Parts: sequence; structure tokens; C-alpha cells
Amino acid sequence: MMEAYYNLKKLPFPKDIPPHDIFITEAVAELHQRLAYIKEKRGIMLITGAPGTGKSAQLRSFVANLSENLYKYFYIPLSTVNILDFYRQICSKLGAEVPYRKTQLFSSIQKNIREYVENAKKIPVIIFDEAHLLINENFYELQIITNFHMDSVDPAVFILSGQPHLRDRLLRPIHQSFNQRICLKFHLCPLTREETKAYIEHQLHVAGASEDIFNQNAISALYQVSTGVPRVINNLATKALTIGALDKKDCLTEEEIYRASKEL
Repeated sequence: MMEAYYNLKKLPFPKDIPPHDIFITEAVAELHQRLAYIKEKRGIMLITGAPGTGKSAQLRSFVANLSENLYKYFYIPLSTVNILDFYRQICSKLGAEVPYRKTQLFSSIQKNIREYVENAKKIPVIIFDEAHLLINENFYELQIITNFHMDSVDPAVFILSGQPHLRDRLLRPIHQSFNQRICLKFHLCPLTREETKAYIEHQLHVAGASEDIFNQNAISALYQVSTGVPRVINNLATKALTIGALDKKDCLTEEEIYRASKEL
């Protein structure tokens, strides 16, 4: 209904936005530069940001542009596990044998990472999503797992993505050693007011809109209610467009935004 009423080719605020349609802010461009750096230099990178700021979308964009001939990525979203399950999960994702004992699990993980690099000639890119949910003990284990040749080489890329308090946790004395091994850190902030306006216009343009659908008051309301968090903007804008289509309103105002916010 929404697409038909506003003459759109597709939904303008989808959850599964294609990497080539992602809106690029200065912060996003900087994140891409840092991801490109860690991809070449390898090691551990930490990405933090409030829920809905687009961490997963940027990681999808990153892996979509990895050369399949040079890199092999592994996505690990389950973080609330004990030590042995943590090891087994990594082994399973690497396609390695999953033995019973911890020492064997450790050897299997390091062996398979080395085989990807030395035999398959591919750099493993291992992504831990929702890493703020990792128990403290698993940070200690990750420190050991990433230690190759007496901590002299980095054969793989390890990316930890999580909410802002993950960065604070890793600054505690108990994680000092692991925190020192993180090569790059980046915090993804919500959009500014100006970026929110540009983001909405970008998404509508990508969806095929030929005219403005949200007036300036509506955009201001979208920013005020969402505080610049893209996921919240998407939900609010989609609901407002649905309300507008039902009410046959060609131009949406702050009234539709506030109505949408009460229904979410």
C-alpha cells in the first residue's frame, strides 16, 4: 500500500538494506577506512555503538566487499555461552573438528586458522557480534586464542562488535592485557540533525521517490523522537508512511510522526 500510494519502487527504510545503498556519513566513511586498515594489517578491532546505530549494517557492507579469493569471514552472533561452548562455537564456524577437551579445542582453532592462511591462502575474518554479552572468562580465552608464535604475528582479523559499555568493560584492570592487544577502536554515534535529514532524503531517493514526502517539521520530529538512531528512524518513518497512505496524505507532517511514535 505504501509503495503504491507514494509511487515507490520498494520499501524506503528496510532492515536488510543492500550494502551499495547504505547512507555514508563522515563517521561511516571513517569506520570503513579503519576496517580497510585492519583487513590489511590484521589483529583485533573493537566496534561499539548504541543499539540501532548501524553496526551490523556496516559489518554486512564490509564482508560483502571482501575478496572471496583473499578472505574468508566467519560470523559468530551467540555470545552468552560458557568457555567450552565458546571454543566449540569457534571450532564449528571454522569448519574444524570439534573435540571434547579444551586443550584440543584450542589446538584445533589455531590449526585451522593457520591452514586457511598457509594452505588456502585466505585470511580468516572472525566477527563476534553482541560481544558485550561475553563473560569475562571468554575475553581471557580470546586473548590466548589470538596469540600466535609467542604473540609475534597476527594471522587473522578478529572484530568485536557490541554496545557502548563493552568499551568501558575492557578498560577495567582485569582486561588490561586484552585491551592492549586491540589494534583499532571505533564508536559509532547516532546521526546528527543534519545527517538525519540527509538520511531520510537518501532512503526515499533510493526507493524511487520523485518528490519530498516528509516536510521539514516532520523531519525535525523524526530526529527529536529518534535522537538520530537509524533503526528508530526507520521504524518511525515506515509507520508514518503507512498512516499517511491510509489517510491519503501526500505530504507528511509532525502529526503523523507523533502518531507513529505512540503506536511503536
